[in-house]
Amino acid sequence: MEIYGLTDRGVVREANEDSIGISRTKNGITIAVVCDGMGGAAGGRIASEIAEETFMSSMLSCTDEMEQLKFDSKKVKALIGEAASKANAAVLAKARDDLSLFGMGCTLNAIVYIEPQNRLYYVNVGDSRLYMITKKEIKQLTKDHSYVQMLVDNNEITPEEAENHPQKNLITKALGIKDDIEPDVSDKKLAPKSESHFLLCSDGLHGLIKREVLKEVALSDTSIHEKIFSYIRLANEAGGTDNISAILLSIKNEEVSK
Repeated sequence: MEIYGLTDRGVVREANEDSIGISRTKNGITIAVVCDGMGGAAGGRIASEIAEETFMSSMLSCTDEMEQLKFDSKKVKALIGEAASKANAAVLAKARDDLSLFGMGCTLNAIVYIEPQNRLYYVNVGDSRLYMITKKEIKQLTKDHSYVQMLVDNNEITPEEAENHPQKNLITKALGIKDDIEPDVSDKKLAPKSESHFLLCSDGLHGLIKREVLKEVALSDTSIHEKIFSYIRLANEAGGTDNISAILLSIKNEEVSK
């Protein structure tokens, strides 16, 4: 199992409002998070930093508890949801303490991979995305909380039309907007004989790079570091119109190579 990630300002923006975090624990738990800030250069950056740090701290504080609970899926998902709610509360509290930060917020997209259980948990608020990539396909696991996704759900536009819709960056859910949030928390049991790559990314990447290219890079015969560098480079070459964040988790079970 390998994991690596980077965040980049991009070409157009004056500041980077994205924040990412990666941590691995001694009991086989890997946590990774991407937050994409909004509310101006200062506010967006502060919101994403607070959300990332709060979510990560909350999850790290309960890894022993998860192990004691024998990684019960229902209870693990509850803990992940609580961590997202704590991140939301922290962003709101900061904005209320400093009126100059009023209106700041951020997305949150995170994974918790429990190696002993071979199960991946993920949580989403906003339009940052998680993709699962295998040799057969690239599949978006998370669902965007966005105006354009709502139009797709209502059959008003097609998924293809959504990709180039002028309002595709308008999100309907984010941390720091209201007291109560309803994060999407899901889990996926991984097959014992599989090779899978999980890409967490902000819209600065998935909004500029086609899915097939995301898949090609993940499956390329290069190091995980080179793959992340390629994602950043390709997004910048495509215009770099937003901040770019990408984290890649590659899981290659031993049975695959036998």
